[in-house]
Amino acid sequence: MSTVDSIQDIMAKYGMDATKDKGKSDNLNKDAFLQLLVTQMRYQDPLEPAKNEDFLAQMAQFSSLEQMQNLNTSSTMQQAYSLIGKTVLGLSYNEVSGESKYVEGVVQSVTLKGGEAFLNVDGVDVALAKVEAVLNDHATSNEAMIGAINQINEALVAINEKIDRIAAGETVEEPVENVDEGQ
Repeated sequence: MSTVDSIQDIMAKYGMDATKDKGKSDNLNKDAFLQLLVTQMRYQDPLEPAKNEDFLAQMAQFSSLEQMQNLNTSSTMQQAYSLIGKTVLGLSYNEVSGESKYVEGVVQSVTLKGGEAFLNVDGVDVALAKVEAVLNDHATSNEAMIGAINQINEALVAINEKIDRIAAGETVEEPVENVDEGQ
């Protein structure tokens, strides 16, 4: 925080308002950073000008920060895109009425509004940060359970047939097959 505080002190020293960012008073965006850099250059002491290395270091820090922000945005969007077609439960906020309500449904699409990812859940926008649960897709989980039950039934039928043969006095040389848990 000391870096932000020192930047805000410098901006105040040169008559700039660090809180002019559109609604986000705690964040310095890249426009504010560049404005600060230009202001620093404009009002520097002509007898002791800042070194080029200092400006290059500031630009490198700025570039690094911008790349981290871009990486964060792309990571968030990738996470949002991975939810398309899945059933989610999230809290939707209506800006007009000021009401919040829970929405459960299938994610239809993803949009980016003001740097924040929103999921379209059955026609209602839900912020990715407000998604509370990703629910199982009922069709897929039902199909998987039915498949597993069928495999168990087949194994039980084979075991019962072998038991009947043993009870009838036949010798059974076939090993009993193990059913893998992962199938």
